[in-house]
Amino acid sequence: MELYKIVRQLTSAEFEELHDGFTNNKADKSALFLKIIRQFPENPDKEFLSQVDITPAAFYVLKSRLNQKVEEFLLNRLGDPNLDVISRVLKAQELAYNNSRQITIGALNKLERELVRLDFPYGLTVVYKLMQQLHCFNDEDLSFYQKQYNKQMAYTVAMDKATDLLTRFFRLFDSYWHSRKEEDLTQIARVVEQIDNLCHLYDSHRLYIYKSIIHLYTILFLDMEDEVRCELEKADVIFEKAMEILNVYKEDKTYEHIHMVFNFLRYIHFERTSQDKLRIYFDILDFKVEELLTVFYLNANTALFLAAKIRHHVRNNTTAGLMKDVDLHLSNINLDMYRPSFYIQYHFFLAETAFLNADYNKSNKILYSLRNTLSFRKYPHSDLETKFLLAIGYIMTQEDELTSQTIMSIQRQLRNETSNKYEHCKTLLKILTVASGNRANTRIRNFEKYIPEWEELNVGKHAMLTEINMRNIFLTDFFN
Repeated sequence: MELYKIVRQLTSAEFEELHDGFTNNKADKSALFLKIIRQFPENPDKEFLSQVDITPAAFYVLKSRLNQKVEEFLLNRLGDPNLDVISRVLKAQELAYNNSRQITIGALNKLERELVRLDFPYGLTVVYKLMQQLHCFNDEDLSFYQKQYNKQMAYTVAMDKATDLLTRFFRLFDSYWHSRKEEDLTQIARVVEQIDNLCHLYDSHRLYIYKSIIHLYTILFLDMEDEVRCELEKADVIFEKAMEILNVYKEDKTYEHIHMVFNFLRYIHFERTSQDKLRIYFDILDFKVEELLTVFYLNANTALFLAAKIRHHVRNNTTAGLMKDVDLHLSNINLDMYRPSFYIQYHFFLAETAFLNADYNKSNKILYSLRNTLSFRKYPHSDLETKFLLAIGYIMTQEDELTSQTIMSIQRQLRNETSNKYEHCKTLLKILTVASGNRANTRIRNFEKYIPEWEELNVGKHAMLTEINMRNIFLTDFFN
């Protein structure tokens, strides 16, 4: 920025405003130098040094700070300095029409640095396009800004691609979570690799945040390091880098909102690694349950906190308190069917909460309504899980005909299952058959045989009903 030219081109009112700002802040030397620039345009440095006893190094610092303050002053003329940066971008063209070329360039230089800091390529394309127009008669500068514009256009496309990858990831994630189809997992692995490759092309904190969300969901929920052809960072490393970025760019509205996603992911991480830190994050998340279900968090699947909430209360033997919380607050959340995954997770949570509190009729009613409202054809894993919980509920309420119908439906589905991923479900089916059968004299012996087998097999990617204690259900509650 050509500081001296700009200071001389300011109107009298603008100059007085700038000068008064230095005077009010007791920056007397800067205020004096500002006046000398206006009064002695030929050689202001010489005049200032003749009046002020200052070392060359200190004079360099003074000019640097003065340069920065003038830039900020010019940028703020685009609007209130507290306005979102996009407002300033939109008013950049207006600045060019209403001011001299040099003042416009000075303001745009400051705006450019702010946009670079915020990693905002869309705004930078506007700035560089305007800079091309302002430098069109200087071949070297024109070429420079053309290259900068092209670079930002390419980066803008990359950001759009990253956003698309994030959206695609969670569409596939939701599908896999409820279907457990290997083809979904294969496509997820490709998305992980693509976001990783994209981040290698650009040094961008925003791209890293998008990548970190995808990688953390992959690590914490999918456990698929062998399937991806890229190196996944350790979760602790990702959290450290991501939280540093979020803290540095606190004013970024996107980052401000997605803090909750990282709080959720850290909670899931600490479930496995550090029980001591769980309570803090649980309280933060539990206070925001409705937001986790209804607010846009870059389409991240935050409804999974409901399952974590169940686990928390089961660990702490507070399922009665959970039931009270559901009755008072959570049962009335208005959740539409736009995102089937959230709809399933929410209603299954309500049903499981009732089930854990032995309100089997209520659990059955919720699951029956869910299955008649939403088609589970695309979601075979969740289909099995809801039918199993429904069948157990029918057994506990002694609805023999509904029990028989549900067990037959499960049997048909398991016969059509070509993989061996659901062998554990065949064991659970044996438990249900024993519970609903007529051989009362051998029930306990069979329960004691099959329940340990179920507990041993019900692990891994295809596990289900992990919070339901089958020993309590079939060796205690069943006989009461």
